[in-house]
Amino acid sequence: MRFLAKRPAYALLQIALICIACGAGVVATALHTPWLGVTLTVAEDGKSVNVAEHELRFLQQIPAGAKVVRLISATNEAMEVLPTDLIEEPDFFDSYSEMQDFFTRQTTFTSFLYSSQITLEWRDAAGVKGSSVLHPTARPLASLPTVFWFQLGVGFVGLLLASWIYLLRKDDWGARMFGLSGVMFPIFTLPAAIYSTRELALPGELFRWLASLNHLGAFMFGCALVAIFATYPRPLFRPRYLLWLWAFFGVWLAADVWRWAPDQDWGSRMPVMLEMLLAIVFAGIQWRKSRVRPLERAALRWFTLSLVVGSGSFIFTTFGSQVLGLFPMPQQGYAFGYFLIIYLGIALGLRRYQLFDLNQWAYRGYLWVGGAMLVLLLDMAFAYFGVTQGTSLGISLLLAVWLYFPLRMWLWRRLVNHSEQQFELLLPELSAVAYALNPQQQVTRWEALLTRVFSPLELNTSAAHVTPGVADEGLSLHLAASGELPAYTLRYAKQGRQLFSSHDGAFAASMTHLLTQVLAGRISYEQGVAQERLRISRDLHDNIGARLLKLIHHLRGSPNADLAQEAMQDLRTAIASMNAAPMPLINALADWRAEANGRCEIAHCTLHWEQGMLTRATVLTSRNKAMLESVLREMISNALKHAAPTEIAIHATLHAEKLRISVENDGVTNPPSQWIEGYGLRNMRGRLAECGGSLQITMLNQRVQVTAEIPQT
Repeated sequence: MRFLAKRPAYALLQIALICIACGAGVVATALHTPWLGVTLTVAEDGKSVNVAEHELRFLQQIPAGAKVVRLISATNEAMEVLPTDLIEEPDFFDSYSEMQDFFTRQTTFTSFLYSSQITLEWRDAAGVKGSSVLHPTARPLASLPTVFWFQLGVGFVGLLLASWIYLLRKDDWGARMFGLSGVMFPIFTLPAAIYSTRELALPGELFRWLASLNHLGAFMFGCALVAIFATYPRPLFRPRYLLWLWAFFGVWLAADVWRWAPDQDWGSRMPVMLEMLLAIVFAGIQWRKSRVRPLERAALRWFTLSLVVGSGSFIFTTFGSQVLGLFPMPQQGYAFGYFLIIYLGIALGLRRYQLFDLNQWAYRGYLWVGGAMLVLLLDMAFAYFGVTQGTSLGISLLLAVWLYFPLRMWLWRRLVNHSEQQFELLLPELSAVAYALNPQQQVTRWEALLTRVFSPLELNTSAAHVTPGVADEGLSLHLAASGELPAYTLRYAKQGRQLFSSHDGAFAASMTHLLTQVLAGRISYEQGVAQERLRISRDLHDNIGARLLKLIHHLRGSPNADLAQEAMQDLRTAIASMNAAPMPLINALADWRAEANGRCEIAHCTLHWEQGMLTRATVLTSRNKAMLESVLREMISNALKHAAPTEIAIHATLHAEKLRISVENDGVTNPPSQWIEGYGLRNMRGRLAECGGSLQITMLNQRVQVTAEIPQT
């Protein structure tokens, strides 16, 4: 195809012009033989030839449905018209001798047509003989039947389709072989269009070479089909070895054309079957090699789907007409339409068009063909056991309904819907993501949910401007950002075994949209909580705070003044925890140490304070600060009140994202196992549990240790 223009559009225009020129040549050849104006058909019993229709000029001469007896030329040479003279395809004959006799008879009939007149002898339905004199004229264009134009259209559409794929993917060997098959496609459809729609006869030698040209196109088309599966999605061997394929079948073609083969079975039928077998073998090898390459496997699924639908339609048409008698057998020329279905599937597979949406289409196609085959097999089985045709068909349809639809639903759930998630079951998990304690937990839970639903091999954050949806021909799925969560790109669905589909894209978009709404609900909730806290803190500050301050001034100098001062401090801490921003942990520990040191000095107790290496980057939320401050204050109070210690040791450490504060004293007390927990301990446990923490009381070396632990968030 080097003569083609470099730009695909111009190249396709050139090919279209070539198709028009070839079509004109085919039409001229079809119109070259003189025309009688009589349409002949084979009777239903296959034993005679009838006049199906004719021009109005013969209306009074030839009765409709009359049986043709023979033709007599102007020189009184007579020849009986046989049903085999009207066959569409000379491959109908098994031996080359029968085919040669057919071509000889075609030559004789053609010589009749070129005479000035022909006498047609016929017999009507009553058995009365008659004859009509016909004068052959030039065949008009309107006499070419629909099947003629159908075969021309199929051949040219196939060529244009293959050329389009080739021009878009010139460096792909699969596209190259497909382009070559497109050249061969009209080579076997156009000759068939000429001889299969003849009125009666063509010159025998012309007929023979048209049939040979049809075999050439079929042989080379089969070679190209084998080469497609041998080179796509990946070459199974070096492409130059494909030359041996064409050489082998080229020699076989020569044996068929020059009749070196013993019969038609070995000459033309066996090589076509062998080519189909090779294509199936290479397709199976490609399927096995693409088991971890979902894009390649989806392209192969296009191929198999088109083969199943094309061949299934052909089988249904053949059996439905010949076995079931549901409709008349269509003309052979229309069978080329099944090739076009297969051809279109291969083209879309090579073009990788909408491969990510193929999964459900493919299984629907397989199930449709399976249902049709089930009806046919049941009908054939009942017919074999002697059931009448009508009863057999009715029982077959009834059993197919009972058996097929439950089986179809089971297969559909098992093959297609087994991995689909029910959206309503994800609502609790989406809520868990939205109401996680901190952004890091939100990210962790969201990624875990995406991994469980889609099972991607890769899950990465992506730029926020990336358009959500399926990308990279189904290899990738982009998710939009949601709230503070980043946008994500998922690659290789189901651990690389499938492509992302449009359903996956819509499902992911729905998940993201719902998560955004839940997050917005949480934000609204937190804003409402913040506003309520602000109102409460103002009320506490303006009302309770003012009264405590008045009480402090009133009790100044009395023993109860310190108690009122402590109550005021607790109130300020509670108010601060409602509105304060997160504080560096090191600052909070410094405040707690100062307070603990002051209390120990008053109680004449030594304080030992130890803390691990901390940085100012570690922060403590206002809620956790207030809670730990209250718990630490309660732990020191319990030690001073119940144990009368001489020494208190406080250890603060941060390890594995957990903050641990322990208070240890050397006072005298009962073992913790004998303690009766009061309000203070229960209150500390409750406070810690609200933040996901815990309280532990142990005794080590006659020293009681109370440890509070919370996640550092």
